[in-house]
Amino acid sequence: MSRQIAGFELRLPDSWWAVPTEAPESVPEWARSTAAALVADVGTSGGHDVAPDELADEIARQLEDVARAVAETGIPGLVTAVLVRRPELGVVDAMVTVTAQQDLAADEFTAGLAAAVEESDEHDYAFAGRFDGTVAAGDVTGLHAMITHFGELGEDGSGTLEERVVLGVFPAGSRDMVEVTAVARSVGTFEDMPQEMLELLEGLSVETETA
Repeated sequence: MSRQIAGFELRLPDSWWAVPTEAPESVPEWARSTAAALVADVGTSGGHDVAPDELADEIARQLEDVARAVAETGIPGLVTAVLVRRPELGVVDAMVTVTAQQDLAADEFTAGLAAAVEESDEHDYAFAGRFDGTVAAGDVTGLHAMITHFGELGEDGSGTLEERVVLGVFPAGSRDMVEVTAVARSVGTFEDMPQEMLELLEGLSVETETA
C-alpha cells in the first residue's frame, strides 16, 4: 500500500540558519538579531575596513531579501534556510527552500525539469545537467543549472550567472516527494554545489503514513 508524506524536518549543519517565513511579521526583528549575533561571533571585519554595525545591517538586509523572495512565490509551507559562512564578509552565500509535493513520481519530476529548461522564456540556461544520489530519506534526482541573467549585467557588460540546484527526494514506498531548491549567491560559492546539497540533505528526515 502506498504511503504519503505526513511531515518532514531538515536538521541544519553549522553556518546554515532557518528563516521564519511562516511568520512574516517576525522577519525584520529576526534578521536584525541574527545578523548582530553573526557579526558578534566573528568579532572583527576580517581585515576589511567595515564597522560591525554596517556588516550587521548588510547581512540583515540580505536575510530580509531572502524572506521576501520566498513570500513572493506564494507557495505556503516553504521551509527556508540561508548559508552564511563568513559573516565578516557581510554576505549571505546561499538559500535553500524545501517543500513536500503530493503524487509526483521521479520520472514526472525529471521530465518537468527538462521541459522547464527546454521551453523556458524566462531563463537562459548556460548549463543544465541531471544529478542523482541517495540519502537516508530516499533516492535523490534533479537538476544542476547555470542560468544567465541579462538584466543584471556584470562589469564587462555580460549577463550574470546564477548557480542553482533543484532536487527531488523520493522516500521509499511513498507516492509523494520532497522538493529542494538551492540558489547560490554566485558561481564559485560552492566547489561542487550538487554534492554539497546532497550532503545537506543527509539532515532530512521524512515521516510517512498509510494513504
